[in-house]
This record gives sequence, structure tokens and C-alpha cells, in this order.
Amino acid sequence: MPSLSAYVTLPVTALRPGMFVVDIVRQSGSKEIASCGYVRSDAQIRALAQQGVQEVRIDPSRTQTLSPNVTLTSAAAEEPQRGEGGTLRIRRLYQEARTLQVKLLSQLKQGESIDVAPLARVAEEMVDTMFTHGDAMLCLARIRAKDAYLMEHSMNVAILLASFGRHLGLERDILKQLTLGGLLHDVGKIMTPNHILNKPGKLTDAEFAIMREHVVHSREILSQTAGITPVMLEVAANHHERLDGSGYPLRLHGEQLSLYSRMSAIVDVYDAVTADRVYKQGMEPTQAFRILLKGAGSHFDAELVHRFIKCLGVYPVGSLVRLSNQRLAIVMERNEREPLKPRVKVIYHAAARHYLDVKMLDLARPGVTETIEGVAEPRDYGIQLERFIA
Repeated sequence: MPSLSAYVTLPVTALRPGMFVVDIVRQSGSKEIASCGYVRSDAQIRALAQQGVQEVRIDPSRTQTLSPNVTLTSAAAEEPQRGEGGTLRIRRLYQEARTLQVKLLSQLKQGESIDVAPLARVAEEMVDTMFTHGDAMLCLARIRAKDAYLMEHSMNVAILLASFGRHLGLERDILKQLTLGGLLHDVGKIMTPNHILNKPGKLTDAEFAIMREHVVHSREILSQTAGITPVMLEVAANHHERLDGSGYPLRLHGEQLSLYSRMSAIVDVYDAVTADRVYKQGMEPTQAFRILLKGAGSHFDAELVHRFIKCLGVYPVGSLVRLSNQRLAIVMERNEREPLKPRVKVIYHAAARHYLDVKMLDLARPGVTETIEGVAEPRDYGIQLERFIA
């Protein structure tokens, strides 16, 4: 997948059949428009303009030359039909960030200098998208591959930091720095031996000492990298520090830890304990909240823990919940006014133990009688959440 620097932004009037649209850059109105796929005809271009599309981003490497009056009939022509524009954009961002992470880690392993500019542009888009499709981004962060923990943990920390920072009212520039810091916060783990990094059991004292060095390596790598700001360094260097001085590597405490360091510590632990690994099942969000609350005031800033939980909601996006009619549903969108009544996707009947026709249900809509009785464990029903939120 090309980096954002390989894309070209055009006014909609400059579009031509055969061009591949990556996403919509500017439009009037609030209607969601599918934005990924090939332009098939002049009529389609006129329709986009009539719907308020003003500027688009294209991928020149995928442009196809068409004969006059010929429209695309290949599978590629069907790409715009695959889903909502916002969802497509989020998936592209997620995949592009992962691709850039792989490239960056490979360069580091080979001792090459790294350029974080492409990843910084993706981080900027992630923050912008958080303001328009924040719940969809958080939902995507629940999808994990057990054998890709390092990259997906960094991705999810970035998304969670962006969401948390937005909830706290931080400026967009700071959100972008936090996001890029999250994407890069564990780069030092490339120096950690794989047998320690992926050990299924408890680490020995000697192994843990080696593992802890990844923070030092991250700080050293990023300190020598152009484009890294103090905020990004704090995320990488201090996410294992604790408020009472019991963390590592410098045993910083109290006022030595900035807001960004305190945020990073909370987010890093939350994502780590909710992650599925090859050797363990991840906790459900409510269990992770209990761990954070237990450490509030000692390991973690108590006020920030409570605000983080409020940010994600009583039932975080991507959680499986049990409704009062024995149906199971996935939380898809939060409801800040009525946290106990989010928008959910009903998928399963717990008592009859069979899948249902999938439907969206807004628990806050007048006339809806279903309520949430509690959370459910997907593994208890053999449910793979990624089938429904991917």
C-alpha cells in the first residue's frame, strides 16, 4: 500500500473515469458517501459533485486507462459497493499504519535510519477521523491477531490515546503527537530477544530485566530520529512508570510524570490486559477497568482512571453484552447522554444458542424495551467478534 505522500488530491471536477479514489477530502453537508473505489463514468463524477463532494484523494498508481464510453466491468469496478465511506477510510488507515510500521521496524532491525513522516501523516488522519468516526475506530481496535501483538498493541494504544485525549479536550496538535507516540512507543522491543518477548510463562528476574530494557531502547531510537517531539518521547519513555515510583526504567513518581505520561501508563495497561495472545485470553474491558481502579492512586492517576473509564463508557465499543431478552449484542456506538443505552448490533440468542439475523438496535430509541443486563464472554458461546465488527 502506498504512503499518503503517493496520493494526489484533486477537485472533483478533475476526476476522470478509471481513476481510483482513496477517500473524500472535502465535502459539503453531513451525508456519508462511500469514498473508496474506481470512477466508472462521467455520470458518476457529476453525481458526486451534486452530492456535495468538492475534493478527493486518488491513488495514481491504480489509475486504469479506459476506452471512450467504456466503464469498468471488472471486480475492481465493484469496489465502491463494499461499505460505508467512513468504514472504508478507517480500514485503509489501519492497514496503512500497519504497513508503515512493518517497514519501519524492518529498517531498524537492519540498522537503517528511519523516516517517521509517512507515519506522522497517517497519525494526523487518524486524529481527524477520530472526530468523525471515533466509535468505528475504537471498534476496529478490538480486532486482534494473536501473532501480531507488537504492531496491534501499538496501533490500539495510538487509537486509545487519541480518543482519551479528545475526551480530555486536548488540542488537535497534541492529539496527533500522542497518536504518533503511541504508534512508536514500543519500537525498542525489536532489541528484545523473541524467546523473551513471546515467552508463554512468567519471566525470570533476569528475563524481566532484559524485557524492561525495551523502554531504554525506544527512548534512544526516538531521541535520534528526526521529527520526534518531547510529547512522543514521553509516551515511549514513561508508559511503564508509576505514580508511586514503582515503575521503570527511572522510577519516576508524582509530579515527575506529566499528563501525557500518566495517560500513556493507563492506556498501555488497559490494552495489554485486554489483548488475546497466543498463550492467553485477553480480559473483557470491565475486568480491565477493575485492574485500573485497583491501582488508582498508587500506580495510576486516580482522576485520569475515572475519566478514561468514562471516555470508553460503561460498556466499551466492541464489548459483547447480554440483553434482557436473552439476546447477545455487540456495542457499536456509545451514548454519552445515556451510557447504559448504547447502539448495539444483535447477533445471537444466548438461551437457544444460535445466531440470529443481524440487526442494529438503538437502546435509547423510544419504544425499545430491551435493556443491558451485563457483559458476556464471547468465548463462552464460540463467538468470533471480528466476524461482525471487521
